[in-house]
Amino acid sequence: MSRIADWFKRKVKDPLLAELKQGITAKELALACAASLAISVNPFIGTTTLLCLLAGKVFRLNHVVMQIINYFSYPLQIVLIIPWIRLGEKLTGAEAQVIEITQMKAVFSQSFVDFVTKFCQMGVHAFLGWLVVVPAATWILYKILVLIFKRFITR
Repeated sequence: MSRIADWFKRKVKDPLLAELKQGITAKELALACAASLAISVNPFIGTTTLLCLLAGKVFRLNHVVMQIINYFSYPLQIVLIIPWIRLGEKLTGAEAQVIEITQMKAVFSQSFVDFVTKFCQMGVHAFLGWLVVVPAATWILYKILVLIFKRFITR
């Protein structure tokens, strides 16, 4: 087995299977995974841990599972920010804005208030794009994960 596959098995697959062995149902595990992934790919960096914690508390979802998914979804969150912005721009009919990461970092390090003021519209577009895609994608993912986790339970 390759190093990456071994690492994935130890860090993701084994903990999730351990939760199944401790009595969590396939539906509960699938819901925790799907919900945390939906939250974890939101376009606002730094909000996912708290949002997963709150969702887990409110909906009585497994916190361990949610934080595992949240942690490993961080690269996906970064990759999806620009597509969320572009989708939001298309949905609102707005002109595509130039996105310069170096400029954004510079403004952010100087003043958070200036950053929010200058890039608020991008944030609104990103949130709108995320909001349109995530509910249906989460439902589809949940249905698929229930089937997958039921197979692991029967083994």
